[in-house]
Amino acid sequence: MRLAILIITGSFIMFSTFLIYATSIYLKDLQYRAADRSAVELHSLYSTTPINAITERDIYTSLYDNQKFVLFTMSGEEVYRWPSKDQSYNVPREQIINPDFYPMEINDKKYIVKTVMIESEYWNGYIAIIHPMQEYYTILQMIIIIATIIAFMSISVTSVISYFISGQMVRPIYRFTKQLQYVENNGFSERLDLRTNLSEIDYMVVSFNKMMDTLEESFNQQKQFVEDASHELRTPLQIVQGHLNLINRWGKNDKAVLEESLQISIDEMGRITKLIEELLELTKNENKQKLVLEPIDLNNEILSRVNAMRQLHPSYTFTTDLKDDLYYAISQHQFEQILVIFLDNAVKYDNKNKSIHIVSKQMSNKIKIEISDKGVGIPKEEVNKVFDRFYRVDKSRSRELGGNGLGLSIAKKIIEANGGNVYITSKINEGTTIHIEFPLK
Repeated sequence: MRLAILIITGSFIMFSTFLIYATSIYLKDLQYRAADRSAVELHSLYSTTPINAITERDIYTSLYDNQKFVLFTMSGEEVYRWPSKDQSYNVPREQIINPDFYPMEINDKKYIVKTVMIESEYWNGYIAIIHPMQEYYTILQMIIIIATIIAFMSISVTSVISYFISGQMVRPIYRFTKQLQYVENNGFSERLDLRTNLSEIDYMVVSFNKMMDTLEESFNQQKQFVEDASHELRTPLQIVQGHLNLINRWGKNDKAVLEESLQISIDEMGRITKLIEELLELTKNENKQKLVLEPIDLNNEILSRVNAMRQLHPSYTFTTDLKDDLYYAISQHQFEQILVIFLDNAVKYDNKNKSIHIVSKQMSNKIKIEISDKGVGIPKEEVNKVFDRFYRVDKSRSRELGGNGLGLSIAKKIIEANGGNVYITSKINEGTTIHIEFPLK
């Protein structure tokens, strides 16, 4: 606020100074013109009229604004002055013979003197016009006083208005700062609760709360990720450690115990390796940059994966309903990875009916792929959670089936990174359908 007042004050002073200076030049020019005009008229009068024929009235009518007049010979001797009774001044001879404007003071009053030389058949000599400058200085003084009063009033009004306006602005910012300190001291769970009359501050509050929501969500996800990953790694490591201790105690001399413990340890290390690979794959997909890809034949890739699954799971029935020629720009490896994850998941949770059905079709604005099983299904309240990292509907059974709870998360990340969308519909004891959608480009 102080800076604003200083800037306004400085600007006003500069403007006022310039205005006064310009006005003073203009007013002074008017005074010089008045003196010069009188000099021209009297010069004409004395050049064209015999001196004996010139009356005081002629002289008076040629003068303006209380001017004085003095007539000199060529040698600089005074011959006549008007008003004739005014003997309060003398015009120096050196000024008379050098015709020009020059200042003069009479009884503490300022004048300018204009001298002109006359050479005619009627008179040879000089005339001097003594022009008063009192009116000029009076007007200039009034302008300065008025400018000072206006400046004082303007600065006072500006200061008051600035005080209230700055108060209106500073108070919300102060409250905003205090609440920021409160949030800083109390963590992610706190939010700003502030309403002002300033749209900018309100927008900052809304933006800050949204940012805090995002940070809290990210923090909670990271915390959950670390907890789940620690839990998933702890169990197989404990198993491996237990069997290594068993081998160290007596398993070295018991071939059956040795082989069993080694096999279990190998299996658990394989589980750890797979978990780490899936974590790396998930991270890679989160940081994946968009690539320029050529369209691939989706139906060909589906048939290829289905044939591979038939060889791997001969007891399962895989049926397809693939319509149209479907092409989409996606990495072949990534599309295979998506199919393997969803087909493998369908096989794991449909060990009774053992029937998997795959549909592909082109709709008005998208390509759709559906993978359906007739397995145990997913409870309605958990359908939206299955894509979360490490989430499993039945954790104990999932462990028996070898799952880490990362496959669906990886598949979802790959699909979304390629501009697609995936969701699940399911009914308990009736089956589950994975819906994959890619936009037509």
